Amino acid sequence: MIDRACISLGELCNLKCAYCHFQNEENGKLSGLRQEFTGNEMIVIADNIYRYVLENDVPIFKIGIVGAGETLLQFKKIHTLINYVKEKQYTRLQFYTITNGTVFKKDMLDFFFENQSLIKLNISLDGYEELHNIGRERFKDVFKGIGKYEMRFNQKPPINCTVHQETLKYRDELHDFFVNNQFKNITFSRLFDSHDENLVVSAVEFRDFLNSFSGSQLQLRQLDPNNQKKYDCTMYGNLCGVGRNNIFITKRGIYPCGRFYGNEQYNYGAFNLPLDTVEQQMKQMKPLNDGECYYDKYAGNKKDENSSVWRIEIG
Repeated sequence: MIDRACISLGELCNLKCAYCHFQNEENGKLSGLRQEFTGNEMIVIADNIYRYVLENDVPIFKIGIVGAGETLLQFKKIHTLINYVKEKQYTRLQFYTITNGTVFKKDMLDFFFENQSLIKLNISLDGYEELHNIGRERFKDVFKGIGKYEMRFNQKPPINCTVHQETLKYRDELHDFFVNNQFKNITFSRLFDSHDENLVVSAVEFRDFLNSFSGSQLQLRQLDPNNQKKYDCTMYGNLCGVGRNNIFITKRGIYPCGRFYGNEQYNYGAFNLPLDTVEQQMKQMKPLNDGECYYDKYAGNKKDENSSVWRIEIG
């Protein structure tokens, strides 16, 4: 049963992060064409998902508004989508989005504050300035954005922090930075697929890193016992949801997850394809043991000699 989806609003971004596997590599992930959804297309996606939710009695369907660019550059479309979901009383849908924190305006923060029970706003921050700027950009602007969030919400934002090799090296300094600045709700994500292989973190290294925070005052969702057996993504330390419960919806079509984006060999179909049809295609995928990543096991080492796009095999 599908109960999670990511919607990529497009490829438009205001930053060029050094480790970004969408924006900085000749890997075929970016189309070179505009890939932004219209507001009406976002509504079509919501209707399609909720039809599936009702037909399959899905209690809660979680939707991440993410993708290959900066989400808040498409704020009007998020605004349209959330207002539509409220109007239609799609009460089984829960949303979250992740921003780099550099483009906040008052109306944006007011909107997310007023709708925080429906959509959660997370900010990407990789630690203190020197560490953050290794893979990302503009630490000072990000921190100003965090300050704006605090003024509106009267609390620190949830943080998404990408973990690379330098993060592992300066783990203690990172921990102290988050604690000293009173951040509590942290989601760490593992860096993979980067053109700079020296920064990439293995699954074993990442799990050891997460476990080192056991007993910390930081709240890590990955260490919550209630999340240990949830299917989501191994980049967060959870079980792989590819072929099970998770999809990645883009203007170019629906993919198993974001790592497959741009790989037309594994495009399930149009973004408005009925999810029952998508689910049937997911059942054709090869078996996967808990703890394994489908992409790493079956796709990561198979490349088309005539293309820069990774090939995927169907079992």
